[in-house]
Amino acid sequence: MDSREPPMPPRIGRYRIERLLGRGAMGRVLLGRDQVLDRQVAVKLLRDDLAIGPEQRDALIDRMRHEAKACARVTHPNIVALFDMGEDASVGLYLVFEYAEGITLKERVAQSPLPIALAAKMSREIGGALSTAHASGVLHRDVKPENIILTEHGSKVADFGIARVPDSTLTRDGGLLGTPAYSAPECIATGSFSAYSDQFSMAATMYEALSQRRAFPGEDAVAVATRIQSDEPPGIAEMCGLDPHVDGVLARGLSKDPERRFPSCGEFGDALAEALQQGNRRAQPTLPDMAHRYGPQAHSNGSMRSAVGGAAVGALLGIAGLQLTSGLREREIDRDPANLRPEPPARPVAWLSPAAREHGRPLPSASTRIRAAATASVTAAPVASVAPVPDAGTEAEVSDAGAESDADAEP
Repeated sequence: MDSREPPMPPRIGRYRIERLLGRGAMGRVLLGRDQVLDRQVAVKLLRDDLAIGPEQRDALIDRMRHEAKACARVTHPNIVALFDMGEDASVGLYLVFEYAEGITLKERVAQSPLPIALAAKMSREIGGALSTAHASGVLHRDVKPENIILTEHGSKVADFGIARVPDSTLTRDGGLLGTPAYSAPECIATGSFSAYSDQFSMAATMYEALSQRRAFPGEDAVAVATRIQSDEPPGIAEMCGLDPHVDGVLARGLSKDPERRFPSCGEFGDALAEALQQGNRRAQPTLPDMAHRYGPQAHSNGSMRSAVGGAAVGALLGIAGLQLTSGLREREIDRDPANLRPEPPARPVAWLSPAAREHGRPLPSASTRIRAAATASVTAAPVASVAPVPDAGTEAEVSDAGAESDADAEP
């Protein structure tokens, strides 16, 4: 622990303090345990070493009370919930928040850029959370990677209940407290905050989450503020292998003019997620792509084999049907009582055919003639008519779905 860090009190109100979770420009965050409900909580305090006078401290405490009450009305699964507010003799005003166990977005991005799926999911979650707060009249004022916690069940926006230090107290020893790398131009120029300024901060945060680069880099806070007011951040889509629409969405969210940004943070988050997922979908092969990959030749060969096989099966079924019909007809003729008549007397040789006269054979029976006619008709019919295979070299022979139309084949 830093030797300049003030010692942690063992208790604050009904909360037993366990350890330090974090320290910012304005306050400290301590891990505590609610001894009544037996759960872990995050206790946030103002720093003891803020160089502000008594009147300014009182005004800041009043603003914290007002914003804490407003924050308590906001319920969203991606917002760290405010549980309690109180005053302690040793530390003054304190706020008690839900303890969201995980790592901050700043810590995660230090390892690598966010994967597309995670970035799209987080974009929708954070955008929805901010829009819900704005609908309740609550502004965040300090959206940045440090204030987004990635938990096992999703991302959460933290630090809703902490008001920013009034403008007159932002300097100490001639420098700014913290860096304005995620602040909107109108916040730097006039100190005015709105839902649009939260959107600008969210866009700068997502820009960094995808690229590991700040939209407005720089070590000097004044130089960074100047870039925010005058420079346009370079596109990152090509460098990061993202869809080009990602640059357009980020540029609109980072517009210098608040009116040119998206109507809400939720719409910005949805638009960015859609652009990210659009590029991810194009990277995956689809069924039509696979059909084009194998080319028309495979479809032509398959069509030819289907035509030949179908014709052969049809011919066999036709022969079987004719034989069955012939057999049934013969049995009907033989069993018909009308046909059970005495044999007519032998006809003279004149009734015989010329061939029969020559060889002395009578004409064949009716059933025999039917079978012979059926067999002759099947034998004379062609087995199949196979259409010639068209040239497989042009894409015009393949439909958009990747399948060739048999109806267009020339006979």
